[in-house]
Amino acid sequence: MIDLHSHSTASDGTNTPMMLIQKAYSLGIRTFALTDHDTIKGIKEAKEAADELGMCLINGVEISCAHALIGGYGKNQELNKIIHVVALDFDDTKKMHDALQAVQDSRHLRGRCMIEKLGESLATNNQAQLTEKIWQATLAKVDNNPRAIGRAHIGQVLHELGFVHNVQAAFDKYLADGKCAYVAIEAMSMADTIKLIHDCGGFAVLAHPTRYGLSATRTRKLIADFASLGGDACELPNNEPDSLRAMIDRSLAEHGLFVSVGSDFHGENMPWRKLGLVAKLKPNQTGIWQRFKSQSE
Repeated sequence: MIDLHSHSTASDGTNTPMMLIQKAYSLGIRTFALTDHDTIKGIKEAKEAADELGMCLINGVEISCAHALIGGYGKNQELNKIIHVVALDFDDTKKMHDALQAVQDSRHLRGRCMIEKLGESLATNNQAQLTEKIWQATLAKVDNNPRAIGRAHIGQVLHELGFVHNVQAAFDKYLADGKCAYVAIEAMSMADTIKLIHDCGGFAVLAHPTRYGLSATRTRKLIADFASLGGDACELPNNEPDSLRAMIDRSLAEHGLFVSVGSDFHGENMPWRKLGLVAKLKPNQTGIWQRFKSQSE
């Protein structure tokens, strides 16, 4: 079994890197990637745990990047989106770590700004008090490291405080792209992100292409743009309708992209994403893992 997209407490997951490796191993996963948001600080702990179990851990990180989709009409001719690109099998960890520091700084400011917007939306009185309550509760989930704050942390706090019935509802109502508390992260361009990954010796994978709230036409355009900028592979969608999967399959074949598979597992805060539950390849598809260094050694 292979799972090349997962998150730990180094970003917005609920399992430590060591716990995540142990859970993956217990499920029969033998090739695994920890891909925390914009940080690689959990890889060392994960690697130690994987080595003890004889498990193949692939260096990974999920990078937030900015991309403008061109091709709509009128005011929608250009659509600016934050896209996630997973870096896999890179070996220059210092270069990757240094490049991601600016994104981490942006996460600090973004988290606070989103919570202030929530205070404005949710408070009937004592807005400052509610804002501070949400902020402190969110900080507690990231060991007082504001750089680690992700939307899932904020969503979990909103659920625990009774503002929504689950974390997904927090995204749907407040935190998703375009909602009242959404704040875009300051990020590298998709072109620069792909170049960084290649410069670090890795492969660039377009993450979850069907989860950006795009039309079918723009989803295909995103895949085309990613391929034209030198991207290597695209994740196959999990648990999507057959027609949507078929569209993605056609687009990947058209642009000669490898495929990747990943559960995007976070843990207790997103229980609907199951560790190891990934899409199956079609006979004409080739997994990006077949090009990993570990496969050629």
